[in-house]
Amino acid sequence: MKVLVISYMFPCKRHPISGIFIANLLKELATKLDELVVITPRPYIPKFLLKFKKDWDKWFIDPLFSKEGSIEIIRPYVLNLKGVSYDGVNGILTQYSLLHLVKNLSIKKQFDLILGYNMIPEGITVVRLANKLNLPVAFWAIGSDVNAYSHHNKINYFLSKKSIENSDLVITESKDLEMKVRSFTQKSINVKTFYKGIHIEAFQNLPERHIIINKLSLDPQKKYLLFVGRISRDKGIYDIAAAFANIAGKYPHCDLIMIGEDIEKENIMMTLRENGLQDRVQFRGIVSHRDVAHYMKIAELLVLPTWAEGLPNVVMEAMAIGLPVVASNVDGIPEVLQNEVTGLSVPARNVDKLTDAITRMLDDSALRETCTANAKKLVYENFDVKKNVNLLYDMLVEIKNNHSPH
Repeated sequence: MKVLVISYMFPCKRHPISGIFIANLLKELATKLDELVVITPRPYIPKFLLKFKKDWDKWFIDPLFSKEGSIEIIRPYVLNLKGVSYDGVNGILTQYSLLHLVKNLSIKKQFDLILGYNMIPEGITVVRLANKLNLPVAFWAIGSDVNAYSHHNKINYFLSKKSIENSDLVITESKDLEMKVRSFTQKSINVKTFYKGIHIEAFQNLPERHIIINKLSLDPQKKYLLFVGRISRDKGIYDIAAAFANIAGKYPHCDLIMIGEDIEKENIMMTLRENGLQDRVQFRGIVSHRDVAHYMKIAELLVLPTWAEGLPNVVMEAMAIGLPVVASNVDGIPEVLQNEVTGLSVPARNVDKLTDAITRMLDDSALRETCTANAKKLVYENFDVKKNVNLLYDMLVEIKNNHSPH
């Protein structure tokens, strides 16, 4: 079977961990396929504009063609409008931008199906392209695309709805997302939840704590709370800052490390300075996937007070490594984090409850041991990418065999 994947999120020199989880899954899938080609678009920016905005040169770092293992990767430039309001329109613009490329590839490679990662804009793009090429099509719905972006305006919603109705399969990250996708339409649609899982091996056989502490230039006398995600309001960063302010006096040797894209770093730093905590919070920016595992190995607790989420891989990674988790009980998170069984869950946007849960997990060693043992068992049995990829392969074969040419 030959598969074409279209995804804006895929690791590159500009952003080495962008879409790392779908990339890991595709590496496993490639071992079962005759051919796998990934198109990961980037916005077209005339080079003369770089003199006005230097940081745009990041879009020119990666080559147009590359290969990773057996996966062929193409990074073409596409017409793209900036902002969530245009995500639906960008699905159409991306389709037109890629049409010639995909037609030529399809003739050369004779693809059996097209797969998109993200409902909007990629889902819109792949459904429209597949329709023109008379190919089976499927796409992932992963979280914010369903919960936020598709509802941002009527155009986004309409185009998302049409892509759902005209896809041979919609793959969701969680049961919660599956129900939400079904709510878009009264028509009969094929929607299945698939837990893509994580590379469990990446969280095994890690160096001892003192080695990692030295490598990461951390204080061996300190204990660390850990946040991993975009440094943005919807990830609950102001909630975790407020909760940390509440417990900082009780735990003077405990600091907070925040890993992720620094979207609102300056604003959150102002909040920390107001509480005199600017020296007890470290922003490490975007780090390698391997280093995420290292931070998890030395941390006391992962805290993820996000307001909305699909099924966050960072929670499963923490569970795999044996790191206790406190997270919001929103969207797909309860499918892996059962309160007092595999971690502690709290209502989103509730600083008092978050503070209590952090304190309890830090103080109660028996609770930590119970939760981490149960969590590790759950992840090893249900969220191993090497096992789960077989289910994905079977799903793709099914839609290929059931597709009716028109």
